[in-house]
Amino acid sequence: MSQLRFGATDFVSTRPLLFGLLNDESLRHCVSLEPAAAITESFARGRCDAALIPTIEYLRGVGQYLLAGPALVGRSAPGSIMLVSQKPIDELERVAVGEFCRNAVAVLRIVLAENHEVFPDLLVEKRIGQDDWRDRYDAVLLTGDAAFREANAERVKGLIRYNVADVWKLVTKTPLVHAVWVYDDRQVANEMALLLTASRDEGVGRLPAVAEDIARVSGIDAMLIYDYLTRAWSYDLGDEELDGIRVFNDLARKYDLIRDSRIAAVARAV
Repeated sequence: MSQLRFGATDFVSTRPLLFGLLNDESLRHCVSLEPAAAITESFARGRCDAALIPTIEYLRGVGQYLLAGPALVGRSAPGSIMLVSQKPIDELERVAVGEFCRNAVAVLRIVLAENHEVFPDLLVEKRIGQDDWRDRYDAVLLTGDAAFREANAERVKGLIRYNVADVWKLVTKTPLVHAVWVYDDRQVANEMALLLTASRDEGVGRLPAVAEDIARVSGIDAMLIYDYLTRAWSYDLGDEELDGIRVFNDLARKYDLIRDSRIAAVARAV
């Protein structure tokens, strides 16, 4: 029985990475599922040995090492990051963003600047999804499960949907890595890598079962979930994805979203 402790946020998108751990009775106790607001702090306080955190948090210095292999990587299909706007992009002035969607906020800032030379105010809104944002903002940024729901909802007249992950790919020519496993202790690297890779492999190999599990709890159609998991996401951090993190690093530095470069730390991934 492993004594390692893993921390992650329980989104639809992350379930394939966690599937093996959560479905093994001897390992389930090792996993702590926490809100996005808490996971980075939990890791920093030593409550878990490895944590699945937003890539921007790694670039800001969380975690000494980055695990190559299991990761959350966006595809160009809609559903990972969505911008819903009532104005053309070049007219945006006020955009509502979630309190803890830091990766998506950084990506949006970069693609708006690089592709459109637009620098709207990105304003934290705690009530996203609870009431109508259109009387206070020009657009709203949706990520995680909210982006999944928006991508599959009926279109609303007068609103434009932008697939931010697709724009990232057009601008950078690299994959968008949303979340990575980080750790501090090199002595546990081999055991950790084996467990997390096996968990990911089981989840990816049994995506219909993953979708069925989520559907039973959420009430969302299992085929819709399966389509989302296969089209909007991939789950491997390889050389191409590491290049994507390096590009993310450079552009985040360019727009003052991080202080120091982590290129060397990325290169040391095991």
